[in-house]
Amino acid sequence: MSAEETMKDGTTRPFPSFGPHAKGFLIYQRDGYMCGELVNPDRPKWADPAHRTLEEKAATAEGTFAYCGRYTIDVRQKWIVHLPEVATDPGYVGSRQIRPYRFEGGRMILSDIEKNDPSVARWEIVWEKAR
Repeated sequence: MSAEETMKDGTTRPFPSFGPHAKGFLIYQRDGYMCGELVNPDRPKWADPAHRTLEEKAATAEGTFAYCGRYTIDVRQKWIVHLPEVATDPGYVGSRQIRPYRFEGGRMILSDIEKNDPSVARWEIVWEKAR
């Protein structure tokens, strides 16, 4: 998988929170539930998991994002709508996350115009089927 932003000047960069080696899973079940998680695998390991430092906790929070809940698909609009019921960011719970999608060469690509960061033109997450 990859998670990338296209800047207003046309350059690209990995999502800052997840770095150039982003990893994750995006799972859709037939019963209408989904779960997605993105992590930065290069975030620091905890020296002592039973006694994490504030810096270790902050790095974990910054480099991890997940939510799960129901989903619907609008084939005509080519949108998947995620309806998070649990999330690492509490602001996502109860929201509607509209994800334009397309398929290319066995990959599902979620991509849209960036609405929150004025320096970013577009974001894209490329998911490959697990084998």
